[in-house]
Amino acid sequence: MKITIKDLHEGINEFEKEIPSDKYQITEIGSFSRPIYLKIFIDKLEDLFRFKISLQTTLEHSCDRCLELFTSDFDAAIEQIYHLGPDELESDEIEVLPANTKEIDISKVIHDAFILNRPLKHLCRADCRGLCINCGVNRNLKECDCDKEDIDPRFAKLKSLLK
Repeated sequence: MKITIKDLHEGINEFEKEIPSDKYQITEIGSFSRPIYLKIFIDKLEDLFRFKISLQTTLEHSCDRCLELFTSDFDAAIEQIYHLGPDELESDEIEVLPANTKEIDISKVIHDAFILNRPLKHLCRADCRGLCINCGVNRNLKECDCDKEDIDPRFAKLKSLLK
């Protein structure tokens, strides 16, 4: 997604954009079940552009415990600073672009916002009981008759010493 910067006025510029869900996919986080809504604030000061981007959408995941599909809301915000011209500012946080740049591609910033704000575990609910390790039944839906004693197979030989 590219933002044309040549017509921006000094100070704060505000945009709202909608990206269709089929135009933007990130396999690491799931699939989008509705469009991505962006609010973009650009603070321009001469050749310095400070982007504040907030995004909202709904994602469809597979639960990491029970493998059932579920949807969850996703909200994230990220900030990026761009400078046009020679690298006068020594910083890892500022991306330097050529002085004649007319538009800035923020696709990578949006991608980074999704990756940096994704949950470590996708759970359909906090108390998800997951799958039975013996028979594979979804324990959220029904109980199984498997042995409930959960022994690490590496220590199974030690159990015989207790008898």
